[in-house]
Amino acid sequence: MDGISEPGWHTLMPVLDSYESVQVTLQTDKVNNVPCGTAGGVSVNFQEIEVVNRLRKDLAQETVKNYTINYDKVWIFDKIHHEINQFCSRHTLQEVYIDKFDTLDE
Repeated sequence: MDGISEPGWHTLMPVLDSYESVQVTLQTDKVNNVPCGTAGGVSVNFQEIEVVNRLRKDLAQETVKNYTINYDKVWIFDKIHHEINQFCSRHTLQEVYIDKFDTLDE
């Protein structure tokens, strides 16, 4: 079906209708055990990275249509792994853990 429903009482036709709940309020996802190889060849591991995000209500239906109900795997979990690997491969261990660590949340 096209469209979204607001919170409240709704009826569905068994077998014909189905629904998925999608959170459109602020949420925190935790990405665990992100490996990272520095430019100097040292392997490090970030045990937990927290990502605070919110799916815009007006884009929820389009996002689920394009990326399924598990859109956060593509746009958060996979993206974090990729971005951390890109960051680490361009920096030394000193830069990753001390000099540029505070820029990681950007």
